[in-house]
Amino acid sequence: MTTETPTTNTASLAPAARRSRSGPLVFLLLFTAGGIYAGMRWHTTFERWLMPSAAGDTAAAASVKESGKAADGKKQLWTCGMHPQVIQDHPGDCPICHMKLTPLVTGDAGDSGSAATPERSAAGGEDRKVKYWWDPMMNPPYISDKPGKSPMGMDLVPVYEDRAQSAGAAVVIDPAVVQNMGVRTAVVTEGPLQQTVRATAILAEPEPGRRDINLRVSGWIQTLYANTDGMAVKKGDPLFDLYSPDLRLAIEELITARKSADRTGQDAGGSLGQTSAALIAAAELRLQTLGLTAEQIADLGSMEHAPAVVTFFSPIDGHVVEKAMVYNGSAVMSGQLVLRLADRSTMWFEARVPEGLIGRVRVGQRAVARVNALPGQTFEGEVVFVHPHLDEMTRTALVRMAMPNPDGVLRSAMYAIADIDVGSADPVLLIPREAVIDTGEKQLVFVSTGKGRFEPRNVAIGLSGEQGLVQVRSGLKAGESVVSSGQFLIDSESRLREAIAKFLAGDSSGGVAAAPAAKPPTPPTPIAISPAAQARVDAIVIAYLVLAESLGAVQKDATPLKPGELVAAIHALHGEVSGPEAMRVVSEAAKAAESLTGKPIDQQREAFKRVSAAVIALIDAMPPSPKVADSLFVLNCPMAKADWLQRKADVANPYYADDMKECGSVVRPVGGAKGAR
Repeated sequence: MTTETPTTNTASLAPAARRSRSGPLVFLLLFTAGGIYAGMRWHTTFERWLMPSAAGDTAAAASVKESGKAADGKKQLWTCGMHPQVIQDHPGDCPICHMKLTPLVTGDAGDSGSAATPERSAAGGEDRKVKYWWDPMMNPPYISDKPGKSPMGMDLVPVYEDRAQSAGAAVVIDPAVVQNMGVRTAVVTEGPLQQTVRATAILAEPEPGRRDINLRVSGWIQTLYANTDGMAVKKGDPLFDLYSPDLRLAIEELITARKSADRTGQDAGGSLGQTSAALIAAAELRLQTLGLTAEQIADLGSMEHAPAVVTFFSPIDGHVVEKAMVYNGSAVMSGQLVLRLADRSTMWFEARVPEGLIGRVRVGQRAVARVNALPGQTFEGEVVFVHPHLDEMTRTALVRMAMPNPDGVLRSAMYAIADIDVGSADPVLLIPREAVIDTGEKQLVFVSTGKGRFEPRNVAIGLSGEQGLVQVRSGLKAGESVVSSGQFLIDSESRLREAIAKFLAGDSSGGVAAAPAAKPPTPPTPIAISPAAQARVDAIVIAYLVLAESLGAVQKDATPLKPGELVAAIHALHGEVSGPEAMRVVSEAAKAAESLTGKPIDQQREAFKRVSAAVIALIDAMPPSPKVADSLFVLNCPMAKADWLQRKADVANPYYADDMKECGSVVRPVGGAKGAR
């Protein structure tokens, strides 16, 4: 009996084992995918619930890129969010800021699913007519009646009739744009003009406060009390003791007359009494003449005998400004200056006011001063004197202000800054100074009349005051609002409207009219020259064109020009011509060509402006022959403000290395070339 051992089919078990191991992995992948899908559906539903128009706008933008039409089937327009005036019928970049254009969304104002504004809704019309084409980057803006490029090489932007506003006196700007421009307004107020004139000042002791102590009698200084310069003294303080025989004798006469009057007191009404009274009066008058005060005379007259010395006292509060060469025991003469005193209770602030401001300063005006030596303190006073003469060297006038100095802290020769209040007490119209645009010939402001409307108005400006305010003498009324910030942007918009109005003024039917081109100046009458001179002129033009074409080509390096052939050709012509006009243009061309020698290429480009002007003037006077070129044109670059010559009308600007080679336009052909005949 044969026993068979059962065998296992490994080939059939392997797939089953693999299926058993891969089942959880497949389930995990399916669960993850289902979660992502559910999350996306929930997120989309939630987004639509919060922002119903978000999905529609995204889808609309995607479909617009593919079909070129808006969701409503109309032709899609594209605009720039930074420059809403840029509108075109295809996607691309903004010609001004080079940002990507975005679809112009249109819709009804009441539709909650549309992001349209009244401005954009109006711009979304299907049948739109171009009013003009322009380059807003140029100043003044370049305007044309057909598409193309501006002299700066920028693509012209269309402006449609439904967006072109009439250019009147007022400027109308969308309120949103006004907010983005940062426009602020200020109300015209009425009140006193606060104005100060600031000037540097030097402190001085008042001249009326000075007193000289002179002697009217000779003698000797017995004791000198005020013996130091600058010493402070009070009124009534002793200054010095004087010994004087003459003064002592006069005192004795007074004492004798008094005693005589006392003895004859019972006969005061008689002749003897009258004589005694006359002697007393004469003695007192003599002492008064010798410099004694009434109090001193009364005291000395009541004594029994005249004192050996007489004390002289200070008549004021002040300090010793000057002391003569006197000391204890010094002999003094009648009429000699012993001491000079100065009263500092009031100090003078002497300021130098410029000529342009002196007309506003008047006596009696209030002044406030600050002294460098006393920080934090202010001193108030008033103007007491305005000098009638100007200093011829500094063109300033002396203005003197008196200010109290009760504490004596102010000293002579201190340095100070004084503010003089010269404002008007009468009410005047006031506006911020920054609201005024000063053109040099006139001043104007922009008056806000509401709803984004701004009216330019000429004004007459008066004095400037404190806090940035200025007086308005005419042109405004109290309560009106003027633009105080952003007015230069509004002024630029006003000039733009003026340029557009001038452009459109040429077409009375309302259509687009081309701006009239400026007529080139009439060239001078050609000068008759010999065949030899004609050959020299042709050589000059050929040599010039070589340099111009080198500068007008794409620059590979900074190798300087070699103007030797041009200089030689001009010098050769110099010997072939005669007459003042011919010699003048040839000499100017020679100087201009020689200025190119030995300079780097960037300086040669700048000097080439003068060379071009000189060569053009030369060929206007002596035209080249048709052998020079089939065509020859004069072109102009508005950025470089210079002309040059070319064989072709295609612009190849020689004044810019690589950035603006196409900047420029043809001014006129040159008469000697074949193509110009």
